[in-house]
Amino acid sequence: DRLYNDITWQIALIVSFVLLLAIVIAKIIGCTLPLLAKKIKLDPAVMASPFITTLVDAITLIIYCAIAIALL
Repeated sequence: DRLYNDITWQIALIVSFVLLLAIVIAKIIGCTLPLLAKKIKLDPAVMASPFITTLVDAITLIIYCAIAIALL
């Protein structure tokens, strides 16, 4: 029973940490991509929702898997 509790806490901490990291990365990407588009004289709206969402989802999944494999 103790081993189960330890594993449960590990998983909870990893998921919480990755969620926090995903939010930070999403905010950074969401802010920088439109600015970069404007800098190279593209419409910032082109970098809007679908592109940013796909990129953030892929990066978050990679980070989650890497951290989970490393720590578990």
